[in-house]
Formats: sequence, C-alpha cells, structure tokens
Amino acid sequence: MNAVLVAGAWCALLLAAQVLRARAYGRKPLFAPAAGSPAAGARYAFTGAMLPWAKESVRMNPASYAAGIAYHLGIAAAFARVLVPSRLLSALALLGAAAGCALLVKRIAKPHLRGLSNADDFASNLLATAFAATAAVPAAERILPWACAALLVYIPLGKIRHCVFFFLSRYHLGAFFGRRGTFPPAA
Repeated sequence: MNAVLVAGAWCALLLAAQVLRARAYGRKPLFAPAAGSPAAGARYAFTGAMLPWAKESVRMNPASYAAGIAYHLGIAAAFARVLVPSRLLSALALLGAAAGCALLVKRIAKPHLRGLSNADDFASNLLATAFAATAAVPAAERILPWACAALLVYIPLGKIRHCVFFFLSRYHLGAFFGRRGTFPPAA
C-alpha cells in the first residue's frame, strides 16, 4: 500500500502543477455584457450536454458511448477495489476491462482511428485496462496495488490526465457559453 500512497502523491503533485500552469495563462477579458448565467451553463455542461442525444458523435456511435461509460466506471471501480474488497467492484472492473479491450480493438481495426492515434493512446488504454482486469481477478490481489501505482505514476504523464482536465475544461465551456446565453439551449 506504500507504493500506492507514494504514486498517489506523485500523481496529485504533478496534476496540481499542471493545473496551476494552465491557470497561469490568465483569464481572457470578456467585453460584451452577459446574456445568460455562467452557473446555469456550467450545470448544463455536466448534465444535459452529456446525454447521448445532445452529442452528434454519440448519436452516431451509441456502442462506443456505452463502452466508454463501462470503461470509465470499471476503472473507478478498480480504484475503489484497491481499498475495499468487493465482488460488485470486481464485476464492474471486469466490465471496464472488457470495454477497454473492445475500445482498443476498435482503435486498431478502424484505419481512421488508427491514423489519429499515437503511442500514448495505446499505452494509456493498455495500462488502464490491465489495472481494471487486475482488480477483477481475485487471484491477482497481490499485484493490484502495484498495478494501481503504475497507473497513478502514468496519469500525469499521458492522456489519462484528462481525469482532471475534463472537469475543468467542461466547467469553463459551460460557464463561457452560459454567460453568452447559449447554454443551456432554449427548449
């Protein structure tokens, strides 16, 4: 468990440094008067705008949307599984590992996705999927903390850092378009 704590501290420190670095760009001055509510826009960005029918890419790829949800849910369950032994968490981690494998196969099989991918896309998927799979198998109990530590060390170095920046960018998107009066959209 010490390895998880050290890796978690590394991860938190580097992610915090990256957030501070991003904030150092400052705020862009807005000159037009507000036409809506930034808070309402931010709420919409995390709720209605996340629903499948609100995004064209999701409407066109519902299976990938479902796999993405299962994948992220499975990874979250795997992190919880490090702390709490649970069959439910193991089952969710197994579902996440299966979804991660499916998404990796899709990335490899589809030429346009393969062409857009770089080494980090594959490394991130493999690490997260392996971590979820490790949390799903009771026989792998001994290596689960090490798999968790490996993922925590990689998070701030690769694309998995979106686990923090997703929320920050989503908030700013919602607040910006909420102020302009376009989020939430008129019914």
